[in-house]
Amino acid sequence: MSSHLRPRGTRRTALTAGAALATAALLAGCGGGPSAVSDVQGVKPATMLITGQGTFIEPGTLEPSEVAWIGTGWFFTPDGYAVTNNHVVTGAGTLSVAIGGDENETHPARVVGASECYDLAVIKVDLDAPAPFLAWYSGDITEGLEVYSAGYPGSLGAEYTLTKGIVSQADTAIATSWADVEHAIQHDARIRGGNSGGPLVDPQARVVGVNYAGDDVSDSNIAIGRGSAAETIQRLKAGEAVLSLGINGQANAPTDTGAANGIWVSSVLPGGAADKAGIEPGDVIDKLNGVTMGEGGSIAGYCDVLRTNGVDATFDVSVWRPSTGEILTGQINGDPIVVTSTVDPQEPTVGGFVDIVDDSGVIGLSVPDTWSQVDGSSFTDGNGVQWARLTASPDIPAYQSAFDVPGVTFAATTAGSADPAAVLAELDSQIGQYCTATAQQEPFADGYATGQYSYWSACAGGTSEFAIVAATTDDGSAVFWFTVQMVDQVDATTVLDTILASYAVQF
Repeated sequence: MSSHLRPRGTRRTALTAGAALATAALLAGCGGGPSAVSDVQGVKPATMLITGQGTFIEPGTLEPSEVAWIGTGWFFTPDGYAVTNNHVVTGAGTLSVAIGGDENETHPARVVGASECYDLAVIKVDLDAPAPFLAWYSGDITEGLEVYSAGYPGSLGAEYTLTKGIVSQADTAIATSWADVEHAIQHDARIRGGNSGGPLVDPQARVVGVNYAGDDVSDSNIAIGRGSAAETIQRLKAGEAVLSLGINGQANAPTDTGAANGIWVSSVLPGGAADKAGIEPGDVIDKLNGVTMGEGGSIAGYCDVLRTNGVDATFDVSVWRPSTGEILTGQINGDPIVVTSTVDPQEPTVGGFVDIVDDSGVIGLSVPDTWSQVDGSSFTDGNGVQWARLTASPDIPAYQSAFDVPGVTFAATTAGSADPAAVLAELDSQIGQYCTATAQQEPFADGYATGQYSYWSACAGGTSEFAIVAATTDDGSAVFWFTVQMVDQVDATTVLDTILASYAVQF
């Protein structure tokens, strides 16, 4: 199953130890003020559940969404300054903070500064009293260091979680589709959607990094390390723009269907450089200062242009607006963009997502609203086991008979009724007659269930891809499997990610 994490080929120079320690001391509030939290059990009241709402357009879609989204943050000063991710807050019309996850008492917050390249943001929370806060870890960050991830994973609503692990890679440069972090940390203190922006701490509650990325399938967890985060956060607090033009976006890789390279802009910072230039949510930045954006599915090229020129420079920019098919050109920090031509939209898109459930109300997930044919009937397998089942596709008969129509089949039964490993082996044997294995019977763990997955490509000699997951829910109540057939880039990214994040089983 494809990963959003793409390692960068080179490592950049780290902060010197002295600079890192000086920044850590500054952010810890040294100089006679309140003391930072000093025990991992005291981290919860220094964290917060962040809820944002505003115009947001998911990659590959056309319709703006104004549903709320969540993330995690943590105080680094007692007077209300907090850290989170850029992708949690940029573009939000409103921000609401529940300290310690207590949704009975929420506080308004505002964005002080954000950096899309480092995926960091500083917000200011309105407080009536000083807040517990976290200080930076000041020692050497090494492989094997015991760490904890704190936050509010979306699958659990406002419930606080604290997971334990170790640092597996202490300092590496990682470029993903939405961030280009010079000093990242890989670890196994499990995070999930909603943990974004939460602290990665040592047993004394000192911050080692800021969680921002993960791969649910391979259980890879990534934090922005102190080497990138500490200095950047201090600069953001001072109101400085750090590798930012004010977008919340991600790289859009080219596909065989003719989709363009670019940076998909899901939302923009009001009053930021991109907003002033006329860039809107749903736009794709095609070129910046003559450099093609999004190559290799990475935002690194965009960030390299900012590093080379500085954020206050005037940038020539070319933008594609999929909703209208317009090409716009102009400048950021210069002449605003204007329409220069119109083309037929080539990017595969999905208009939106809908929630569906089976006939018994046991299983559910979100699918594109174009997958309008839904079958929620149950079935009994050859061993006499009854399964709840949910199938969705634009054309179910075509989906079930060929590989050129997308769709999903999701089935579940009570735990102990079936062996997920045996189920996966049987499904593999069937699909293996038509497709080539990219990953077969690999570990699957997403904080909700544990099992295995397989990923197939070149189905029937074409370009379709096929994902299979078979697992047991972590609460031990159910065994489930699902298959997803994907025919274009949007199916393999936005649609698959949505299915993985939304499926639910409740017997």
